Amino acid sequence: MSVEVTRVAVVGPGRVGTSLARALPRGYRLVAVAGRGGEALGRFAEHVGEVPVRSAAEAAASAELVLLTVGDDALDGVVAELARADAVASGSRWVHTAGSRGVGALRPLRLAGGRVAACHPAVSFPDPETGATRLPGAAWGVTVSPGDTGWAVELVADLGGVAFLVPEEARMRYHLAMALASNATVAVTALARDLLLSAGIDDPAAVLAPIAATSVQGAAECGAAALTGPVRRGDAGTVAAHVRELAVALPEASAVYAELSALALGYARRAGLETEAAEAVARVLDEARAGLDGG
Repeated sequence: MSVEVTRVAVVGPGRVGTSLARALPRGYRLVAVAGRGGEALGRFAEHVGEVPVRSAAEAAASAELVLLTVGDDALDGVVAELARADAVASGSRWVHTAGSRGVGALRPLRLAGGRVAACHPAVSFPDPETGATRLPGAAWGVTVSPGDTGWAVELVADLGGVAFLVPEEARMRYHLAMALASNATVAVTALARDLLLSAGIDDPAAVLAPIAATSVQGAAECGAAALTGPVRRGDAGTVAAHVRELAVALPEASAVYAELSALALGYARRAGLETEAAEAVARVLDEARAGLDGG
């Protein structure tokens, strides 16, 4: 008995597109890739194997499922190009992975007869191999019209993921949360790593990884209740010492520390920090920011 196979084209051979191509399970066959950068196409072939390289319109015409794995800002241009090229077959399925965009971005393709979905994998893709290994069990933010929910959720499940439906109007807020959880966490952890290295700790990962992982887990589960440390305790003297130390160790990060501590203070108040202790910390942070401003 023959097994039905879905022909797939990838438009955008970057880290996300390459990771998804590597992760395609049985029942999906990659038939074409489209992209403008020779270097990116070369890396795609290196990680996925030789796949026919076509224009975006030609790639789409050869497939039943088209993965638009281009950046958020590039999506409108790619969609407009495909719509102008009359590349949409009736009933073909089109998925974009841009976290900040909903299905409205694919409206020209839907009007041309395509079925559309916005499916954003909530994982980071440092490289295609790592990205592909992170997909099993990953959450996906999925935005669809009601009639397209079934196949979009099935596609996510076939890639090993779990679909969470995100309303069209909430898509930007969803993506903001993802960017903060990923990029802001990386930036803050990199700052902590630099401080440990400057303190003579030659294996910062061994020190940072456990505390960072448990802190993120706690915050994801409990929100403000997971907050610990000097701001949460109202230890204004320790916060002031941090400000002085950072001015010597990494002065370029002093403003970031002050703002992050102010954010943490708001959550500490929510978690029950007494007013007097909170105001003492706030005064330290106000003085630190005034000093940075030259006031």
